[in-house]
Amino acid sequence: IANANNKTVAQILGRWCVQHGFVYMPKSVKKVRMVKNALVFDFELSKKEMDTLDALTSRQNIKTFVGLYQKCVNRDTSKDGTMDGVKMDITEA
Repeated sequence: IANANNKTVAQILGRWCVQHGFVYMPKSVKKVRMVKNALVFDFELSKKEMDTLDALTSRQNIKTFVGLYQKCVNRDTSKDGTMDGVKMDITEA
């Protein structure tokens, strides 16, 4: 899908988020890559491409994501290493 659209994988996944109405925040430790990852508004994924990407999402994948999200939020957000005051609820579609 990335090759067919002449985009990076990160841009494709970012666009997938946008087309689903999810909040998409590109992240990278490198500014150049972060800027490139944000370039998701100059193309649109087809229904077939969206369906293909949607099919990659399973309950197990969501469960894995939730665990990684919680780990990263704690690492990147908490001030004292605890989850006190950190929003951890994730809405699953």
